Amino acid sequence: MSETSSLPGEANAAGQLPYRQLRMLWPLHRRPEPELLSTPPGYVLRQAGHEDAQSFRELMTQVELGTWDDENLARTTATVVPGGWNIIVHESSGRLVATGMGHHRPIRDLYPDGHEVGWIAASPDHGGHRLGRIVTAVATTRLLDVGAECIYLQTDDFRLPALKSYLSVGFVPHLWADGMAARWRAICTRLNAPFTPQLWPGDQAG
Repeated sequence: MSETSSLPGEANAAGQLPYRQLRMLWPLHRRPEPELLSTPPGYVLRQAGHEDAQSFRELMTQVELGTWDDENLARTTATVVPGGWNIIVHESSGRLVATGMGHHRPIRDLYPDGHEVGWIAASPDHGGHRLGRIVTAVATTRLLDVGAECIYLQTDDFRLPALKSYLSVGFVPHLWADGMAARWRAICTRLNAPFTPQLWPGDQAG
């Protein structure tokens, strides 16, 4: 979700490897499935604006993705590509129930011209409608439309529903640092998903 500065092999002052988020990459020459770009009945997909800030904050609080003041939100949206922040609104209640952003966010030495799919969130009150998958696919498609060639996302091991969603949309694990293969083995076991590190980018076997 948020960029980490650690690169493979770096250690902190105590000689310990810092916590590293999981990273996933979008395969070259692929686009999300068209059916993931439209919402089910009763929901509306649209671009977000400043008027959605408070509803966005409420959703992020609900899914425990940080505290968002005006400065934090402005800093985050400053890197969003044109048309890259999209939300899903529940028609009958008018509530914002899912959000996703597509950023231009290079990471030095790893993704020097990287674009990030970030801050994906969907209300658990509206589960079963694939809303998280939809906003992920929409953000990815928007980045492809602006010419992005390296699209990544960052997440955590315990976010199993999100990981399942990202895999189903088409993202693949990036074995970018020591220990990533073992972490993904555990995740794939819990998700009953194929563990195929030989097919994934990266050369870290630990």
